[in-house]
Amino acid sequence: MTTVTALIPRVRRDHTGRALAIRCTACGTWRKPVRFLRNTVICRRCPYGPVGRHLATYAAKRR
Repeated sequence: MTTVTALIPRVRRDHTGRALAIRCTACGTWRKPVRFLRNTVICRRCPYGPVGRHLATYAAKRR
């Protein structure tokens, strides 16, 4: 199970230790922790994740 402590190299923290941003392992962008599910390393809005692939196939079907 992946936790935030396992993501330490990919987490930006403030002086109190709270996570400010997490780097997505798929697209490499820094995003707010709200954009991630609890135990994932790929953001919800990532074009390379499952949601991005779903939206790409949905857009291809509409053409």
